[in-house]
Amino acid sequence: MRILFISSNQCRLGFLPLPLGLASVAAAVRPEHEVRVLDFMFADDPAGQVDRAVAEFQPEVIGISVRNIDNQDGVHPEVYFPQVKELVEHLKELSPAPVILGGAGFSVAPREFMAYTGADFGLVGEGEESFKGFLQAYPGQEWSKVPGLCWGQNGGLKLNPMEHIRRLDLLAPPALEYFSPQAYEETAGGAGQPGLIPVQSRRGCPMRCIYCSTPLLEGAATRSWGPEQVASWLAVWQERWGLTRFYFVDNMFNCPPEYARRLCRAIRELGLPLEWVCLINPAFPDAELFHLIREAGGSMVQLGNESGSDLVLSGLGKGFDRRQVERTLKLLQGEGLPYSCFLLLGGPGETRETVEESVALLEKYKPKMVHLKAGLRIHPGVPLHRRALAEGVVSPADNLLWPKFYLAPAIRDWIRGYLAELTVRHPNWIM
Repeated sequence: MRILFISSNQCRLGFLPLPLGLASVAAAVRPEHEVRVLDFMFADDPAGQVDRAVAEFQPEVIGISVRNIDNQDGVHPEVYFPQVKELVEHLKELSPAPVILGGAGFSVAPREFMAYTGADFGLVGEGEESFKGFLQAYPGQEWSKVPGLCWGQNGGLKLNPMEHIRRLDLLAPPALEYFSPQAYEETAGGAGQPGLIPVQSRRGCPMRCIYCSTPLLEGAATRSWGPEQVASWLAVWQERWGLTRFYFVDNMFNCPPEYARRLCRAIRELGLPLEWVCLINPAFPDAELFHLIREAGGSMVQLGNESGSDLVLSGLGKGFDRRQVERTLKLLQGEGLPYSCFLLLGGPGETRETVEESVALLEKYKPKMVHLKAGLRIHPGVPLHRRALAEGVVSPADNLLWPKFYLAPAIRDWIRGYLAELTVRHPNWIM
């Protein structure tokens, strides 16, 4: 079959994210199907690009990858899914091919996305195997056999249970050649940060943060590619495109710790001039690992601390305390490994005292950058959604495709002005 994939993301907040998930799905289906990919990130005329591709390629199935649904900003919210709706409608005018949505953004609110956009199908969660299953089921319309498939049935929407891929190491490497890897590395993001190429070595998250949809979509069990396998991708990409800067998109690079050590050793043994960034969790402070990260080319780590208050950390379900945050910060300083931090303010129990406690902690340790955010985006089905319903922050009728935020009443009236003052006092603290 002829499959046209479209990466609809044009969001340039942070660094520009090469569509790694779509690259993986394209790699999975291309041995048996003819694949063409459109990437809107650098497109001057996305609509014209679509018109030409449909006319020339005559696709039999069209897949749209949706990465971001909004900018996660409770002060100046901006939504991106109306563009997806316009794209779906335009494709239906151009072609009889069914339109199927997927990607991280779609997966957090699939029913709402389907109802809003009018797409024919959607795939929730990991797409490599399920998209292949959809293509196999398509001739006979055996939709119930496709894990994670969402489609219209009897005037409503049917959503099949997801299935997680057990053996990630059996998947084909992401097909970056469908995109423009060098352009992604050479183009700075909205915050002026250098371009980075995303890499994933693990899926799944055992933590229970109340606002996060990852455990719902990827499961609690950690699944991984072989460390040497991941390192080989970096070597191939460096040789083919000259890529040297990477970002590990794993939810927790340092979990499990022994896997992370093996991965660092495998990257170090490449002997290549690479530099990379990863996200670490304060629940697993590890001096040996931090040393290996730096030896293997790690140029900075992002610390997912979110708060410096034990009360708030407990309310967020973070699974670590202030003591572990401080232990991690001291180890990073001792290793000379640059780090950035996050303050996610406004969760259950947040007060002026807990905010000031968190700020004082980071002022003490002086991270290279601090990302500030007030308010927690509420996604369907996560524990925060249930709490927000119980407290009347949202109602059962609310469509959470449209941004709704949880913000503790005790800080609601003054927090944004306070954060603006912080950015003046600390130019490297950004909102």
